[in-house]
Amino acid sequence: MSKIKFIIGVTGGSGVGKTTLIKKLYQEFKGRVSTFSLDNYYLPKEHQYVDENGVINFDLPTALDQNRIQMDLTRLIEGQTIEQEIYGFNNPGLEKEKIHIVPKELLIVEGLFVMHYPFVRDVLQYSVYLSVKPELQLQRRMVRDVNERNYTEADVLYQWHNHVIPSYQNYVRPFKETSSLIITNNEHFDENIHTLTEVISKNLFLKNEPSV
Repeated sequence: MSKIKFIIGVTGGSGVGKTTLIKKLYQEFKGRVSTFSLDNYYLPKEHQYVDENGVINFDLPTALDQNRIQMDLTRLIEGQTIEQEIYGFNNPGLEKEKIHIVPKELLIVEGLFVMHYPFVRDVLQYSVYLSVKPELQLQRRMVRDVNERNYTEADVLYQWHNHVIPSYQNYVRPFKETSSLIITNNEHFDENIHTLTEVISKNLFLKNEPSV
């Protein structure tokens, strides 16, 4: 039988702080959290869409292996441990590294297209949308992609204007208002992060108690 009691989705555009939020939840609910990241399901480069300038566009829902996502997510929800191969994001040091995900009481499903894929959206019991000022998003993405993913500043700016922003407007932003909770993360997470931890606490520890 699955140990999972509560499944939440965490989404938002690039550089909004999804990883940072998840780290905070791991600290708050020690030993009770597992994460299913859509980032580890990118198709090989030869199967990716190439734009009119010959640049691969990784910011499309078709960039991910949706069949494998659905299969692994189903297995995890059913209580099985799954294996994921970490996607390197242009960092050879991370490629081919594998992790095992063991289902815990709280399952976090995170990624750009968490709400876009119906088969993911339908299993979520709660959804969190992270919102950040666009200039801060770009700044954070620039630091990350130059330092961790071996891209030049010109590469980052090209992707931002030609791939990231159009994808956000088409596949991510439409789900902002329908999410269970919106958390703003400009300089820091706003007060809604406390709402999130309260909701999680209730569903992890009070789920079997009779409602008042």
